[in-house]
Amino acid sequence: MYKPPLTTPTPPQLNNLLLLAGRKSSLPSVAPTGSTSAAEDDDLLAQPWYSGNCDRHAVESALLHLQKDGAYTVRPSSGPHGSQPFTLAVLLRGRVFNIPIRRLDGGRHYALGREGRNHEELFSSMAAMVQHFTRHPLPLVDRHSGSRELTCLLFPTKP
Repeated sequence: MYKPPLTTPTPPQLNNLLLLAGRKSSLPSVAPTGSTSAAEDDDLLAQPWYSGNCDRHAVESALLHLQKDGAYTVRPSSGPHGSQPFTLAVLLRGRVFNIPIRRLDGGRHYALGREGRNHEELFSSMAAMVQHFTRHPLPLVDRHSGSRELTCLLFPTKP
């Protein structure tokens, strides 16, 4: 009986396997993924929701032009990349909400929003975070009025 040779998964394949495992969990996964690597960068560029070379203005224009509540994309942050290297931009009721994505524990976890929140959800990757909020409502808070609305991530967008 013929048996195909066993191959060792390459880092991008392992990363994809980890992402798939994170998506199947009903709770946020907290498996370590290491710091940002070339494989992780390549994986992000392949995502339908990642706008790797777009700035805030281009992302906001694209979301406003689309005019679909729940349209979203992830882009590199405008400021210093340190512990908040990315921003989740979400369209709701004609407004774009820009939510910082924080990298914690040396890159092993990601969390949404500014520091100082109690009981924040941790994710093993940005893909696991995005997947979670496609099924669970994301609270969006207007920083001027304090009003709060909920939406799921529904329409991945690349400007």
